[in-house]
Amino acid sequence: MMLSPDGPPALPLWINGRAFLTLVQSFFEVRDALTGEPLRRTPLCGADEVAEAVLAAGAAAPAWAARERDARAALLTAWAAGLEQYSGHFAKLLRQETGQDEAEAQAEVARTVAFLRQAGISADAADAGQVVALAWDDAAPLAQAAQLLVPVLQAGGTVVLKPTPKAPGAAYALVELSARVGLPAGVVNLVQGDDAALAALCGHPDIARLGFAGRPELAARVAERAAQAGKPCQLST
Repeated sequence: MMLSPDGPPALPLWINGRAFLTLVQSFFEVRDALTGEPLRRTPLCGADEVAEAVLAAGAAAPAWAARERDARAALLTAWAAGLEQYSGHFAKLLRQETGQDEAEAQAEVARTVAFLRQAGISADAADAGQVVALAWDDAAPLAQAAQLLVPVLQAGGTVVLKPTPKAPGAAYALVELSARVGLPAGVVNLVQGDDAALAALCGHPDIARLGFAGRPELAARVAERAAQAGKPCQLST
């Protein structure tokens, strides 16, 4: 996180295998769901940051698609093991940002580990070599991220993620962990933001499709936004 004299620390983005700092005009303040204490700020990014992330994902896509499927699966398994090792830290982030109790938070971490270990997840070969944008709400912000990204990575695609600004901490930590376990730079990228970032993802010509997981009412709005931009959209609710 980057320190700010104006409030709690602001989360960076994650682009091309590293934390990416940017200057923005607006932030969303994330508060502890139980105490109301300010925790961190989510930068509300737009087209420039999205373009950087898509560029990195596009550059990484050919080499990632060329890897053997088993080699990609081995990295996902290592990612799952890393998450399991730090399960307490991730559960704490979930409790803070969503108000889940300890059992709920640990259960979500366990579901995320299972997704990364490819439990019951099939991949769409059409995603191979493509850049896919993925977004989700705060219903299950860690498990939803894994639910969306694992099939794309299995297929040989690369991703640009946009977590909800309301609960971004666990998703950012998950992406940061991906580099520690050896995923190549650019395979997984993350931009922070709200409507402007989503619009930029929908409108970017190098994004093959959009995926969204979350509540039906928000899914409908995301689908409408994608349709206006002529972007294929796959919804999970």
